[in-house]
Amino acid sequence: MYETALKIIGNMPLKKREPLLDLLSSDLSPDEFNAALSKIGKNIDLSKYRSEIAETLIAATGICDAVPDAYKDFRPVVYDGALFLLSGISQGRLLRALNGQFQIGMDASPGQRLIALVRDIPMLYKLGQIMARNPNIGQPFSRWLTMLESGLIHIDISTLKGIIEEEIGAALAAHAVAMSDKAISEASVAAVVSFQWRDGEGVFKVIKPCVPGFLAEDMKLLDELGALYTKNRDKYALGDFEFIGTFKDVKYALSKEIDLRNEQRNMKLAREFYGDNRRIKIPALLPFSTERVTAMEFIDGQKITQAGSRARECAVELFNALVCGCIFGASECSIFHADPHAGNILIVKDGSMGFRIALIDWSQTGNLTRDARASILKLSAGIITNNRGMVIDAVKTLTEGGIDSDATAALPSIIEDEISNTPAGIITGALHLLDRLALMGIKFPADLLLFRKAIFTLNGVLLCLDPEFDQDACLINYMFRLLAEEIPQRWFNLFFPCSDSPFNYRSLISNAELFTLGAGLRL
Repeated sequence: MYETALKIIGNMPLKKREPLLDLLSSDLSPDEFNAALSKIGKNIDLSKYRSEIAETLIAATGICDAVPDAYKDFRPVVYDGALFLLSGISQGRLLRALNGQFQIGMDASPGQRLIALVRDIPMLYKLGQIMARNPNIGQPFSRWLTMLESGLIHIDISTLKGIIEEEIGAALAAHAVAMSDKAISEASVAAVVSFQWRDGEGVFKVIKPCVPGFLAEDMKLLDELGALYTKNRDKYALGDFEFIGTFKDVKYALSKEIDLRNEQRNMKLAREFYGDNRRIKIPALLPFSTERVTAMEFIDGQKITQAGSRARECAVELFNALVCGCIFGASECSIFHADPHAGNILIVKDGSMGFRIALIDWSQTGNLTRDARASILKLSAGIITNNRGMVIDAVKTLTEGGIDSDATAALPSIIEDEISNTPAGIITGALHLLDRLALMGIKFPADLLLFRKAIFTLNGVLLCLDPEFDQDACLINYMFRLLAEEIPQRWFNLFFPCSDSPFNYRSLISNAELFTLGAGLRL
């Protein structure tokens, strides 16, 4: 790293070399670094050194080496992608990245260098978080990336306070707000500052000032990288890896995280949705929020993975709330947390119940209609009982805008091929099949596929809490409780079979479907 930087700088004219070397080796804050860079930036041209700098950053952070041997064929994909992205960012960001490597010192580990690299590159930060949740990622790499979910703070507190004061103004005095002198967390697009006010404790979530400009560049680079991979697909051992879909996930996540008004709306909806669930806590939105600053209740809790002796109980409550609560919700449309990684889930001490589970960061959410949820259960029942007709009917109901005649004709054979490879699991099996069908060009609502990804993320948290956690057993127990409550109504509806409908019940299973499921399981 240092040798490369010195070699590049050494080839520059003396009048350009000295100010650049002083800048890269400085310990200036990000804001001070940007100010200094703006003074000398016009005299610097790194265009012919970009690839060399990017290669050095890749080697220093160990990105490719961290890909496990089981996926070694993907290392060229990772290398080419990282090279493209790092070579494509603006010169100012590239210099910030180099400065970050200088600041952490010569003895820094690859993991520390990786964290320093992605702090100012939101697309790599978010991509790293998504990769960290994949159970197949090597453990050393996963541990480094999981650090991202705790937030690594390097933003200047005065910058954050300036934004808050500009946005909220007189309301700070009106509500007797006293801000902390340091940020308590920082992520890809926002940072969090705690405060005291007349009604208790709160936190400000603030969009970092550099992010909007970074995002525009990142979105463009991700689109270009997707086109590059598509053009050179035969060069890589990509198999069924959906890199375009992954980039869309990154772009979606970043676009939602920067929209604080959207998150504020989601928080209100989530508090309404979970209003009757005493075990779940959603932060209350405070009245002095703006487009750039969200003011909310402070949740005094620990990361859910620190639940200790409560871990298994937490896993059950978490699954019941996020999965069962969504699927069997009483409302026409159920909201779900679309990014339930461990950093967004806290365990909170409670005097009466022992603990509560707090769900924070509602920037990414999805919605499932009652029709969609009933069809997911019908699809699951068809897979479990090997009832191809039930599976086909459910898939047709779930498709967005229906299926054309060619796809309809091919659907039975496609399902026949795929269903035998569907993994075990009442819900996971159904969503896996939908993923496979989506890859074949069948269109499903975006929120349905987002739900699949949310469950994939949640599964990593559940297994961390309880390595033997059984999603099916938990789901069945929840359903049995609902079915027991529905017995009187089901007996009544037996005499009126024409009116039998899954929508008569919270369990979303009609009497006819229940009998079909029972008969299939006996077989």
